[in-house]
Amino acid sequence: MTNARTARSAREKSAELRAEAARKEARRRSMLVLSAVLAVLVVAVGATILVRTAGDQKAAQVAASSRPPRNLADGGIAVGNADAAATIEVFEDFQCPACKSFEDANAAQLAAWVQAGTARVVYRPISILDRSSSTEYSTRALTAAAAVVDASPAKFVAFHTLLFANQPAENTPGLDDGQLVSFAQQVGADVPAVQTALKQRRYDTWIATVTDEFSKRGFTGTPTILVNGVRLEDWSPENLRAVVTKAAG
Repeated sequence: MTNARTARSAREKSAELRAEAARKEARRRSMLVLSAVLAVLVVAVGATILVRTAGDQKAAQVAASSRPPRNLADGGIAVGNADAAATIEVFEDFQCPACKSFEDANAAQLAAWVQAGTARVVYRPISILDRSSSTEYSTRALTAAAAVVDASPAKFVAFHTLLFANQPAENTPGLDDGQLVSFAQQVGADVPAVQTALKQRRYDTWIATVTDEFSKRGFTGTPTILVNGVRLEDWSPENLRAVVTKAAG
């Protein structure tokens, strides 16, 4: 009897040990499964956050590129008294040789009229000559100019002067971003604003919009000069002087 009881006790003990081992193994497997599930969830949540963050950043960049620079007047960059008798609108492209010719011939006279209160100049730069460089210089130069207007409007004319004084030849790479930033530094403009604008192509949508509006108005080339809304066929200094003098008289 004793031997039988002992044998049964041993079997029961063995069964309990096996059951306990089985329970431990089940718990271990459950923990492994739970850990795997948690790891998948962490990866999924992380991926969702990354995608959402990337999407938010992209949306922010699109929004930034759509925003025009601040300090515009009627969509242009105005210099001078709004009550001046003559308003001279200058549609130009910073890569355009003819625009440089207009600038070289008339810049001093425009500045004198602004100083005297005779005329207000509204610059309306656009980008139609990206094809004339391998680096989209037309757009990049306008991007830098827009950043100056946005952050340092009083420095625009000086920056504008440097762009035309250093205009690269057509069908060349043009000035690099570092040189454009250097011009901003030379005139005392907000350098980080220009650097950021160039890096992020901040005003691309705005540039496309004003360039498209130029075409929609039926204009086909730069410079296009208007005095009190009337386009000049002859923008030589002599004719411009005669037209402005008449408007101011």
